[in-house]
Amino acid sequence: MEMKRIADIDCLVEKGSSKKAIVVLHGYGASCQDLAPIGNYIDPDQEYHWYFLDAPLSVDLGYGMQGRAWFPIDMIGLQQAIMSGHFASFFKELPEGFDLSTHKVKNFLQTIEDEFDEILLGGFSQGSMISSNVAFSNEGLVSKLFLLSSTFVNETHWRDLLSKGIKLPIFQSHGTADPVLPVSEAQRLRDFLKENDQFHEYYEFQGGHEIPMPILNKLQSFLKG
Repeated sequence: MEMKRIADIDCLVEKGSSKKAIVVLHGYGASCQDLAPIGNYIDPDQEYHWYFLDAPLSVDLGYGMQGRAWFPIDMIGLQQAIMSGHFASFFKELPEGFDLSTHKVKNFLQTIEDEFDEILLGGFSQGSMISSNVAFSNEGLVSKLFLLSSTFVNETHWRDLLSKGIKLPIFQSHGTADPVLPVSEAQRLRDFLKENDQFHEYYEFQGGHEIPMPILNKLQSFLKG
């Protein structure tokens, strides 16, 4: 892999043999390197071109460590919302920086789209939220969408965007004991997507805020199917 800067976004790039690209967005506090190992596992024959994007914001993780974020999150407020049972209202409005990151990822995809017949987009947690917004707001830009440990963001806006339905294969997975993003909210997102998308796949697993091996195997089948 090599580090590149494309359309104002730093990314790790692994070239493949086909005219298909997979673009991956990491979660809050991670970096473009965090999910890079899944490329070799899912695509050992290097058929696809892989792009692992680095989020634009720097996050102080403490003890001198820095991570990246697609938009700021009040982690204390998030935990309080979960404990009080008011999680659904936490992302009721678009978070600060959400539109900017959506715009940056859209520009990235538009920059590379002429090189490929298909672009598959997705990510983990916060990265999956941005991926959803990009795909829902730009019909035809993305061929497949994968959402790993995701949730609603600005539900009213997404319902409006998809009110006429979509024809986009979507993969969604979530841990039943996720302490960060409750599985109940993932199930609400699942039900919403199934109402509007006949190609939706949803998988739950016994675990937390993570991507276990059985989910990677299912994701491989989805991406390569």
